[in-house]
Amino acid sequence: MTLRSAKSCERQQRVRSMSAMKRRAFLAVGAAALGIGIPMLGVSAASAAAVPAPTHVTTMSHAKAPVVVKAQRRKGFGVILVTAKGSALYRDTNDGPNKPTCTGSCAAVWPPLVLPAGDTTPKGGKGVTGLGTVKLSNGDLQVTFNSEPLYTFTGDSGKSVNGNKVGPFLVVPA
Repeated sequence: MTLRSAKSCERQQRVRSMSAMKRRAFLAVGAAALGIGIPMLGVSAASAAAVPAPTHVTTMSHAKAPVVVKAQRRKGFGVILVTAKGSALYRDTNDGPNKPTCTGSCAAVWPPLVLPAGDTTPKGGKGVTGLGTVKLSNGDLQVTFNSEPLYTFTGDSGKSVNGNKVGPFLVVPA
């Protein structure tokens, strides 16, 4: 096999994998919207708290490196907070300071940004201060910005910002 054909195979596998991930993400968004509707309808924090806590939360960074929250400019939004991989970060207006309410089915659509196991302090990129953590019921540490828990959105890909104003979720300005 030539180098060119090997690269072509790798590219095709990545495209298939990305397409499958996008399908799963949009299915999760649709299921949550039709099934319980918590993030889409802005149900009260008391109702959202009745949803069981997640058994595991996916991290948004490599397990050996600390989470890095960066500031990046996005068309139509100005400078916002993003993950190390460039995914937009959101806050839930139902949350109180250091009190996340998006759990269970909500967290399947709006995964909390958590530190890799063993890390205790999030790292901010150039000009990003005010990062902290809050301990989730499963023991994970969710990253906060000025005491507001941070989330990603399964409906985003690349540099998209599709979750702004979806239910109680808003993009986080830097």
